[in-house]
Amino acid sequence: MKFLPLLRSAAVVLVAVSLNRCDVIEDPVLPQPAGYRVDLYGEPPVFDAVSSTVQRVLVEDFTAHQCGNCPDAAIIAEGLATNDRVAVMAIHAGNLALTDDDHFDTDWTTEEGDVFWNQLEFQANPIGRVNRLPNPGNFFAPAQWSDETAAALAMEPVLHLEGETEFVPANGHLNVHVYGQAFAQTSSPVNLAVLVLESHIIDYQLNYSAAGDPIVPDYEFNHVLRGSLNGALGLAFGDLGNGMEVGETATASFTYSWPSEWNIENATLLAVATDANGVVLNVFEMHPVE
Repeated sequence: MKFLPLLRSAAVVLVAVSLNRCDVIEDPVLPQPAGYRVDLYGEPPVFDAVSSTVQRVLVEDFTAHQCGNCPDAAIIAEGLATNDRVAVMAIHAGNLALTDDDHFDTDWTTEEGDVFWNQLEFQANPIGRVNRLPNPGNFFAPAQWSDETAAALAMEPVLHLEGETEFVPANGHLNVHVYGQAFAQTSSPVNLAVLVLESHIIDYQLNYSAAGDPIVPDYEFNHVLRGSLNGALGLAFGDLGNGMEVGETATASFTYSWPSEWNIENATLLAVATDANGVVLNVFEMHPVE
């Protein structure tokens, strides 16, 4: 079965946000900010302060369905994702992500993915980023991902992230709550983006490593970037948007109108906190249905 991309970025009001929007990617509409539905769901949860935290890492795999070398890179990324401190995001972008009238007729690209693609100093598939170090324009070949991920995991964490989700099928709403706590002092503002990924999607993929025909009709796509709750780069993360003091905290809450066509059981919400230079400070994965 083929799933068309249904999610698109939307603006939010920080701390409490929901989205109402069109899910047809060929005809995008302007984002419509709204608030967390406290009238329906009560006050957001209160998170407990933590005494320690861990560094997590975001590996971004810039891929495309007409990139025959991309499946081998995806295998490397999938291996890294077996570590529960590593989040993988597959970003379909570039000329090899274009559609045609034959097999590759699904548009996997997103507005958010185009933002990330345009940050790169050199654009090609497959390449990747690891916590967007040392800056968002930097990139690594797939063979470098493992070593760069290990180095990033060894860094001292400066920001704790955690979150909760609650799916309300009767209303088609997904409530998302993200908590941050500073473990270092810095004047750099902190942004929070909440990105939406989907896995276990079957569609056509060019694969030079496949036995026989390199056009694979039943390729499984995982960690695919679909859109965001508050834009590719997010918005200021509460009081942390003015810099961090040790122990300072912030919470952001969202109510998202979930498209009925999208399989929420295969979805991942990815909270990504970045500094003023766009480098990832920490990341946290949330699964609405487990």
